[in-house]
Order: sequence, then structure tokens, then C-alpha cells
Amino acid sequence: MSDVLVQLMPIIVGLLLGISILHSVSSRRRVMKRYLYYSTFDPIFANLGFLFQFSGFLLIPTIVYAYYLQEFRGGTAISLSCAIFLFLGLLLSFFFEPKMLNLKQSCVLLVLYYTCVPLIVSIQFLYLGIFEGSLFEQFLDSLFEASSAISTTGFTLLGGFVLPKSMILARAIIEWNGGIGIIFLLLSSFYPSLSLSHYGKALGIAKLAGDYKVSFTIVLLIYAIYTVIFSVLLLLLGMNPFVAFHTALAVYSTTGLTIVNVQTLSFPTQVVLAIIMLVSALSFSLHLKVFSIILNADWKSLIRGKLKNFVSSLLENDFRSILTDETKLHIILIVSFTLLYWMATSLDPFSSFLQVLSSSASVGLNIIDPDKIGEIGKVILVIVMLIGASSFSIGGGIRVYRLYILGKLLIKLPWLFSVGEDPKIKAENRDLKLSEIIVNLLIIFLFVIFTILASLVLCVLGYSFSDALFESVSAISTTGNMLVNLTQTASSIHKLLLIMLMLFGRIEILPFFVAFSSIAKPEQSS
Repeated sequence: MSDVLVQLMPIIVGLLLGISILHSVSSRRRVMKRYLYYSTFDPIFANLGFLFQFSGFLLIPTIVYAYYLQEFRGGTAISLSCAIFLFLGLLLSFFFEPKMLNLKQSCVLLVLYYTCVPLIVSIQFLYLGIFEGSLFEQFLDSLFEASSAISTTGFTLLGGFVLPKSMILARAIIEWNGGIGIIFLLLSSFYPSLSLSHYGKALGIAKLAGDYKVSFTIVLLIYAIYTVIFSVLLLLLGMNPFVAFHTALAVYSTTGLTIVNVQTLSFPTQVVLAIIMLVSALSFSLHLKVFSIILNADWKSLIRGKLKNFVSSLLENDFRSILTDETKLHIILIVSFTLLYWMATSLDPFSSFLQVLSSSASVGLNIIDPDKIGEIGKVILVIVMLIGASSFSIGGGIRVYRLYILGKLLIKLPWLFSVGEDPKIKAENRDLKLSEIIVNLLIIFLFVIFTILASLVLCVLGYSFSDALFESVSAISTTGNMLVNLTQTASSIHKLLLIMLMLFGRIEILPFFVAFSSIAKPEQSS
């Protein structure tokens, strides 16, 4: 049976890929049908199908790479997941038409995506038989690895087990897909909807374009360009092509599960990794502005040797708009926590900076030695991980944007009590609505409550409270820092808890409750 699958799966994947491309081309040419009635799930399943197909397309190169290396079992394992992605994506795209998503439908899509993708990816690990124990234990361990990858957390149960190179690459691509496919991709990329737009603003997300595929393409191109640039830089610093590409994918996706020991790398290489982490931690809006400035520059003058005209075209831009209040606050927080961490531990300044930055960017890198940082160091990193990255970025956590709003609210609290009016808070040159403020505060509250409850469960399982708190925050912020190595012998409750924390943290908790609420009926076509 195994030999049959080795020969059959590439053919099945090829057929599904061809049919998907043909369907995509033909659907562009035909006029969109207009039904008198749309099912509530039509836009959800249509967009889910699109995302499934994209996930399948990304795995195609790894299948080719596996068969090139003659890693047939690894290639078959990846092909199984790829075929399911393509088949389900094609099926959903064929039977359901895209339509404007309202708030609840978008949240349902988020929950479905981050529920289904780990299940499909876990098939790779199940097929290879990596894990021991009963079928349920093997499934749970496989689901843990898949959830860790798609949520960009970086926890692993593999320990010393060495995966085939093709599987290592496939996992890195899944992590990268999880990084660019998080909230900003799943919310900002959909059709414009009033309720969705308001919720997106509350999450610190801006709409890129009117059409979801245009937004998707913009996001994909910018992150692909960054990935190529970082891979080339690491290659120039002495890494072999595979390790350089994998490291760029792992660090830029904020997973941090590299195949090299970061602490043994040269100082220039560590500096490049720090730059990658900083780029991944900052808001995508910043990168969009940078690329806009680059594209609008007078490159023709530069080619003709008119350097003055080229420089003038660059200086015409308002560079101050790039550094928003959130970005400034994020940089200040990184510097401040680095100084505190350096003074509280026995580490050198750069190591302190690297550990704080990796925690703030939700990368992890697993470079923390619990014996060297002490209890105060743990507390500092817990705070840094919980705050997390900037809004509209790959990283996780509460987000700096929400901390900024909370800080402004606390400053105005005495005035609010004395006057008794609704809070008026300005962020990013606009006044926030009361509903936006409530959403942001609610998400902060949910993060804290889930973290405390998870810590108490881990304490029951034998952890000290400080270690339990550290691991809970690391999971829910999708950072992946570990003080105690996870193994397959960990209890099922422990693994299930971390799976829930990783996935809840990735979707920022609130969409899960909105998805199962009864707030609003879906919008109907006119």
C-alpha cells in the first residue's frame, strides 16, 4: 500500500492542481451568478476554499523537493495533506460563491481555518508514524505539532527526532503560511463590510483594498520579498542555501523553530536575525508605507545618473508618518525591557536584547537558560511576551496598540470619574469609538483570564506557578519559549491545554466567542 501511494500521490496532486487552475481561470471568465438567497455559510466556505487552495499550492514545491531527494515517505506524507487541501478547496470554491462577509461570518471563518488546517497538516505526522502510543496519543501528538506550526508558536514534541529534509521544509512553509495568514490576512483581505471594518479597526487592522484577492496579493508579495531578502543575507553570511532559507522562514514567521543553534551563530548573523525579528514585530502598515515610498521614487532619474532628482523624490515623502505612536512605543518598550532584563540577569547586553526582542516579536528562538535569568528575569519575559508585537503584524500577544489604548484610558480615568462622560481617546490620528475601546479592553481581559486559568491547571499537573505562568503566556502569545522541555510523555491534558492556548492566542480569543454568538444576521445580496 505504501509503495502504491508513493507512485499515486504525485499524480493525484498534479490532477487536482491542474483542475484547480482551470477552475480558477474559468471562474474569472464567467459572470458571477446572482442568487435571490444566499446561505449564511456561502461566503464562509467560498473564502475557506480559497485559503485551502493557497495552502495546497504552497506545499507543491516541497513535494517536488522530497521526490528529488528520494524521500518518498516524506513526499507521500506531504502529498496527502496537499491533496486534501486542494480537493477541499476546489470543492468549496465550486459549490459556494464569494460574497461580502459580515463580522460573525469572518469570525466563523477564522475559527474554521485554524481548526481545519491543523487537522489536515497532522496527517503528515500520522502517516510517518513519528509518535508512539495508542492511535489517540499519536493523533494528539500530531495535532500538537501541526497546531504549533500553523499558530507560529514553535513548541515541539519531536525532541531529538530528525525529520526528512522535505518535511522540515514543509513545516517551515506551513509556519510561514500561518504567519502571513493570521488575523490581518483573514480579516483585512475580505470584501469590505461595515461591521467587519469597525472590528478590524478595533484590532488595529487597516483595509488594504476593496477586493480581497488584491489585498491578499499585496500582503503575499511584500512578505515574499522580505523572505527572499533575508534568505540572501543569511546565505551571504555563510549559511548553506537550505539552512538560510529555512531560518528565514522560521524566524520571519515568528515560529523560531530553527534547525541551527542560534547561540552558536556569528555575531553578524545574530544581528541579521534581530533585524528579521524586528521587521516581523512591527505593523504591516509601516512596511506598506516603506514599499509605497520605494515604488513612487523617481527611479528613471537614478538610472540616467540624476542622483539629485532621485533623492528629491524620496525627500518629498513624509517620513514621520512611518513611525506611528504605536511603533514609537514598541521601540521604547523593547529598549526599556532590555535594560531591565540586562540589570536583572547575568547576561551581556546583546544577549539580553536578543532575548527580549525575540519575546516581544513572539519568535522565541529557545535561547533562554532558566538558570541564568532567575525569577525576576522570568517575570520580565512574561510581561514582554504577554504584551507581544505591534498590531497588524505577524507576532502575537495582547499587542502594543491595546497597551497604548489602555495607558491613555488609565491617564484619563480620574477625569472620566469626575465628569461622567464617555472616554474620548485618539489613536493613529482618529478618535476611537466606545465600541472599539471596549473590544480592545475585552481582549486584554480575556488574555489575562485565560493565562491565569491555564497556569492553575499546569500547577495541578506539577508545575511551579512561575514556570506554569511562563509556559501559559508563551503558548497564548504564540512565542514558544520553553523553560521545561516538552516530551511525548507529557499528559494528554497538558497537550490539549497548550493546543487550545496556541490556537486561541492566534485568533486573539474574542473571534471564537463572536463566531458562536447570535449577534447579527448575515448580510443579504441586493
